[in-house]
Amino acid sequence: MYIYFATLGCKLNFTETSTLKRIAEEKGLKITRNIDEANIIVVNTCTVTHTADKKSRYSIRHLNKQNPNAKIIVTGCYAKVESDSLKQMNKSYLIVGNKENFSELLSNFKLPENKKHSNTFFKAYSLGDRTRSFLKIQDGCSYFCSYCKVPYARGISRNISINEVIQQVKEIEQHDIKEVVLTGINIGDFGHSTKETFFDLIKELENKTNIPRYRISSIEPNLLSYEIIDFVLSSNKFVPHFHIPLQSGSNNILKAMNRRYDVSLFLDKFNYILKKNPFAAIGIDVIVGFPNETNNDFEQTQKLLESIDFSYLHVFEYSDRKGTKASLMPNKVKDFDKKIRSSCLRSLSEKKHLAFANKNIQTTRKILVERKTFDLYMTGLTDNYLKVTLPLKKEMINTIVSVKLLEWDNKYKSINGYIV
Repeated sequence: MYIYFATLGCKLNFTETSTLKRIAEEKGLKITRNIDEANIIVVNTCTVTHTADKKSRYSIRHLNKQNPNAKIIVTGCYAKVESDSLKQMNKSYLIVGNKENFSELLSNFKLPENKKHSNTFFKAYSLGDRTRSFLKIQDGCSYFCSYCKVPYARGISRNISINEVIQQVKEIEQHDIKEVVLTGINIGDFGHSTKETFFDLIKELENKTNIPRYRISSIEPNLLSYEIIDFVLSSNKFVPHFHIPLQSGSNNILKAMNRRYDVSLFLDKFNYILKKNPFAAIGIDVIVGFPNETNNDFEQTQKLLESIDFSYLHVFEYSDRKGTKASLMPNKVKDFDKKIRSSCLRSLSEKKHLAFANKNIQTTRKILVERKTFDLYMTGLTDNYLKVTLPLKKEMINTIVSVKLLEWDNKYKSINGYIV
């Protein structure tokens, strides 16, 4: 029996799909990329934006149309919050709100009871990339930002214990993985359900595992403590790369978003990092077009970002999510204005990223060589998250080497270098 997987959304979804695939193989199913031969189709959905909802629905319908004889299993965040809508689309769809039920479902194709919010934890890590693994350490969120539907889809913050994380890392170590990315919905809140802390976790990972490199995914500025920053920047394993959501440079908008920090706190953490290590990478999330965001509010965001040396931006246009407080707010920003604002910030991101790359020229950085390209070159990422292109040496793939960074290559949007 063949099973086909389609995944939409965030890296956490892809991480969980990787584990769902392993469960399917343990049940004796064969993973296929050929939709026509699939007996079962699994769609791991997303609901973070209105567009994500549309993509999820389209993907389900499209795959069903391509292979109408296959059994359709729908899971993920959209399945969690819109199960009734999915049933209206097609009563034959099997809706798996809680991925913990996936193994049982494959065994008997009877849908287990689907609790609206589960306090269980679906353990997951990816093995699709030979060099890197995404490890889920935390799930859910208790923050309830006014624009976000994720807490309704994934429930409140919860995590496995440090000991269980260590056990999962030991499994990952058996696959010759060189880098583990710690991921979740709100990873800085790790320990919420086990009376531990994220700082405790990273210290244990440093001391009790053999993975050469760890990378921290997005972490809230109010949860990024100075002791975490100090530890990461002095670590032998954790790389100098932080991804910190800002969302807006206007305190009025941050308050309306129900964020748990202001611009001053964000800047304190940002400046502290670069003072300790000017070559640390700092990525930022920003949302444009939140209800009531005036031109002045946006200009505050733009001026703030122009004034700091970040490495890259992730820019999102605000999307109304049914059931959130923001969806009921007046003074919605026009789509045209959202696009203009997002375009401005994406242009700024390209400019800042190029400046960060040029700052690193003529320095020597550690790089994890990841793959070869079509042009007899190989690429990888530096510890501070810069893409590097090198002449191909197949034996160097999946190794960590020191590389001299030479010049920016606009064709490949990377830095050319050579191994030293």
